[in-house]
Amino acid sequence: MRIDKDKLLIAIANKCFTINDLAAKAKISRNSINAYMSGRKNPKPSTLGKIAKVLDVKVQDIVNTENN
Repeated sequence: MRIDKDKLLIAIANKCFTINDLAAKAKISRNSINAYMSGRKNPKPSTLGKIAKVLDVKVQDIVNTENN
């Protein structure tokens, strides 16, 4: 699954977080989050869960659900 950059940025903004805040709270490196957002890497399901939990959203709220 790929993270949808726009959806993730909206969820981050709704929490008034920065990328650094998200990285620290989810215990994920900032570089990894940037790689997920750019599409260079795909996160593991457990990592998606950590990100969604910190942002108080469902995983499907931050991933691209379109079939490509």
